[in-house]
Amino acid sequence: MIAYLYGESTPAEMEATEAALAADPVLRGELAELTQAQASLPRVRFNARRRLMDVIRSYAMGPDLQLSV
Repeated sequence: MIAYLYGESTPAEMEATEAALAADPVLRGELAELTQAQASLPRVRFNARRRLMDVIRSYAMGPDLQLSV
């Protein structure tokens, strides 16, 4: 549900989560609690160096990256 909450689900995951939520009031309550918890978190701005972000993106795209920052 965390991926769903943050809009990071695939379309298939989103559809499955929404079907589960429609069928289960307990899950809807959990999602409501998670939504409230998310809203209470402070907004943080993250400004990483561009090179670091490039390395992270490259790593996410394949397992063969050798980290050299």
